[in-house]
Amino acid sequence: MTNILEATSFGGTSTTEDVLSGLNLEGKRILVTGVSAGIGVETARALAAHGAHVAGAVRDLNKAKAATEEVRKDAASNGGSFELIELDLANLKSVRACTDRLLAKGELFDVVIANAGVMATPFGHTADGFETQFGTNHLGHFVLVNRIASLIRDGGRLINLSSLGHRYSNVDLEDPNFKRTPYESFVAYGRSKTANILFAVAFDRRHRDRGVRAAAVHPGVIHTELARHWMPAK
Repeated sequence: MTNILEATSFGGTSTTEDVLSGLNLEGKRILVTGVSAGIGVETARALAAHGAHVAGAVRDLNKAKAATEEVRKDAASNGGSFELIELDLANLKSVRACTDRLLAKGELFDVVIANAGVMATPFGHTADGFETQFGTNHLGHFVLVNRIASLIRDGGRLINLSSLGHRYSNVDLEDPNFKRTPYESFVAYGRSKTANILFAVAFDRRHRDRGVRAAAVHPGVIHTELARHWMPAK
């Protein structure tokens, strides 16, 4: 994959087809979280349209089924395939159940794309008592990826969707749930996105000996459902 992409420059107007042009992903298995809206849907569609088998992990299966009709059509037309897996990143019981199912199947992934997330939410907590954004964006993915690390094929990739929003804040391990500091939605978002980056750095260091590399990427500023708490529909 890398030799095709290394010599190509992409920018703010690049599409998924630009990025994947000439690339045949037949036989590749890719796990993408958050395929019920926004970037996740298009990521899954583009990969499946280039022949990959895509497993999409989502909290709401009914919503995802409706949102991914085009994914299935493009997969069927181009030799790819697509399936949905139930996963609620804000509930570690659900995360563990999902990973248990994946481990039981034992099928390897070439790429894991940790895409799902929330942004600028009102103050709240996950099912396990963690601040919503840190718990969902980072801790849910942290448990998911580490539990299925053995399923990432040697030479595989982990891609964490971070954001330039990481600049709002470093991680605060002394007060991760805002018990002592006033809650600010974008500070909380920044903490979670910084954690996504630090997780990628640490995962890369721990798994590079078998050729598994990890990276955190800023996907750009794209108007999707992610911004619903920041820019509510009028």
